[in-house]
Amino acid sequence: MESDLKNRYRIKRWFGAVTLLLLSAFATHLPATDGPGAVEEMDVKGLKVIFKPTTANEIISVQLYLKGGIQNLTEKNQGIEQLIFSSLTLMDRKYADSTWSKLFGGVGAEIGSRTGKEYTIVSLRCSRTYFDQLWGAFADYVLNSGFYDERVDIVKQKLLTALRRAPDHPDGYIRGLAEGQFYEGHQYHLTPYGNKETIPKIKMQDMASYLDDHLQKKRMLMVVVGNLNRESLRKKIADTFGKISKGKYNPKLPPPVSHDSSRVKVVERDLPTNYILGLFSAPPLDHEDYYPTVMAVNILKWRLFDEVRTKRNLSYAPDAFIAGNFANYGGVYATSVDPDSTVKIMLAELKKLKTEPVSKKDLYDRINMYLTQYYLNNESNSAQGNFLAQFELSGLGWQQAEMMIDEIRKVTAEDV
Repeated sequence: MESDLKNRYRIKRWFGAVTLLLLSAFATHLPATDGPGAVEEMDVKGLKVIFKPTTANEIISVQLYLKGGIQNLTEKNQGIEQLIFSSLTLMDRKYADSTWSKLFGGVGAEIGSRTGKEYTIVSLRCSRTYFDQLWGAFADYVLNSGFYDERVDIVKQKLLTALRRAPDHPDGYIRGLAEGQFYEGHQYHLTPYGNKETIPKIKMQDMASYLDDHLQKKRMLMVVVGNLNRESLRKKIADTFGKISKGKYNPKLPPPVSHDSSRVKVVERDLPTNYILGLFSAPPLDHEDYYPTVMAVNILKWRLFDEVRTKRNLSYAPDAFIAGNFANYGGVYATSVDPDSTVKIMLAELKKLKTEPVSKKDLYDRINMYLTQYYLNNESNSAQGNFLAQFELSGLGWQQAEMMIDEIRKVTAEDV
């Protein structure tokens, strides 16, 4: 089975099947993060905690990951996690809205949430000075919040308005169309943001039941980065999150995406330019071809910039990227008034990358540029925590995050 999986993923196949969309839109991507520090793992009454102490600043980042993401969803409850964590409130319990706003806004702190394909993150960011007084509010927000009719209705309307307005933002719209086609028949065809059919039908009792079922230690990962005392942090976690049930969750990574043939989808819009987005299957983080593919796509990114923008002025911001999903894809993007010429050049550069060796100097330069951007992208404590979590949740373990730079530097022209 392992041999078959590796054979399916050889790098020559990553660029084999490309899904192209032409629209008036554009694509984004998020690179990884890093930072030195004596990272350690703690088991706090059954909850796995990754702690990275740092004295570089006085910001404390706490990120609680609820595992599963799309794999927790069904056709009927798409969007439920985003609805839950946008609707949670401690009003009428410990804090009125005004008190809550003063508690956080007055000290420049924030509690937030972000829902994605692999997990939902609930986070606390504050200065070390206020961490002790805000930890209880953070724990209450996750563990002791409730739902109220008026607030849930408001959040539903906001989510539905955002869905209706999606076509007004071509970048996100084309990404959604492309992913819908790319993940057709795969579990990832579901969306963590819901749709106009599912959001109105989710009831408060569904949300409360879902939250009760998923607030289990086995379904959670906590990552803390900041200048904190280890034992004091352990006690805070034990006294709050240590009280919930351990559960029996066994995480499973989603299967890869494979396409037998290429497909093209054209969406007509009354826009001043054309947006082009092509997606192709890419190896996940735990695959041996991941780092060579990262550098291959990075080289492609700069070749597209050179050929499409600098030499021919066909597009302001051509791009190539890797999404970073567990069921992963890479992509190429451009916006142009001459899509025919632009697509031909993009496909020619893809073919060139597959058939012509990369020079050692070019690879060396691109590796250094990639690592420079990597450091810039990961200066914040939150970014460093998320970087560790990505490796942990991928099944590799957070320890492998500290090997990333070495793995990138090991990539050879032959690998690419």
